[in-house]
Amino acid sequence: MRRFAVIVAEAIVRALGNAAASRTGAFRSWPASALLIDRPLALAEERTSRLRGIYAKASRDVWDGPALFREAVNKHGGIQLSPEKRRALAVPITMLMWGELAAWIVSAELTERLDDPDARMAASSQVFDEARHFYTLRDYLALLHVPVPPLNPFAAIAFRRLLATKDLTRKLLTMQILAEGAATAIFRFLLDSRVEPVLCELLPYIERDEARHVGLGVLSLPERLDQLSVKQRHRIRRFSAGVGDLLAVAQFQMAEHYRALGADPRDLIRTADRVLFNLSEKLGTVPGSDEKYFRADDPSRPDYDERLDFFLPLPGKHPSAGARGIRMVIELFGRALPA
Repeated sequence: MRRFAVIVAEAIVRALGNAAASRTGAFRSWPASALLIDRPLALAEERTSRLRGIYAKASRDVWDGPALFREAVNKHGGIQLSPEKRRALAVPITMLMWGELAAWIVSAELTERLDDPDARMAASSQVFDEARHFYTLRDYLALLHVPVPPLNPFAAIAFRRLLATKDLTRKLLTMQILAEGAATAIFRFLLDSRVEPVLCELLPYIERDEARHVGLGVLSLPERLDQLSVKQRHRIRRFSAGVGDLLAVAQFQMAEHYRALGADPRDLIRTADRVLFNLSEKLGTVPGSDEKYFRADDPSRPDYDERLDFFLPLPGKHPSAGARGIRMVIELFGRALPA
């Protein structure tokens, strides 16, 4: 447990460093506070316009977002949730929506900067996938008819750091594998939990696209990593660990919203850990060490439930003093962070 406390302390130090770094550069105030997005959306659309010719050759799995959305709404007579559940659902949907915009911007950059023609083709296809996901989730969020909640501050820091880095290998690792892998797990969790029928009509299409996006990272990263020194690989590992910490904390903070929807957040954490652990295994370890490129717990470990109980106790179980202390630090940290 002492080693576990050290891991938590290191994560807090990384989060503080990332919080400070995220307030500089072109994405220091990302995203815009309103849904009528200004600069980030314009940036993504500008890059997308140059990719339309390529996308015609990579149009597999394309689906019509607006048409599918209208069909789902008509089929189920709109969203039938109570106001309380609408507000609860708006929180993770808002994070996913902004995450899709970040992925749109990153995939457009990958299309411009990747050297391998096949990888560029895959990234070109992803540009349009992410645009479709963003607009579909934005339409869904509007249909909830509740105030749009602010983006979770920890997720905001993670996205800003990811967007601002110029290192293409960092972007491939943190977006294509870490963020996209986590998104795949969240979409699957929401679908399996049957939180809302209209959303569940849309999720299989989005989840299928996201799984393909992860494949781009899995296929592209090993060759890029092989060209780097051990020191460079350790720097990439530290960067991805920081982003991963922030995204994980964001999900733990959403536990109450998932429970309000009748879903068990422990199922999400277990699903996400399984997905991310398998992906980390594909990348292997940093040479000369036993450290993976990003941290994910193995749900098959004998002590996995004990570790999960520490952060997310079963309903009716009181968290330990250590867990309460960490949660208090996280809450205070989250309130102190700039929106």
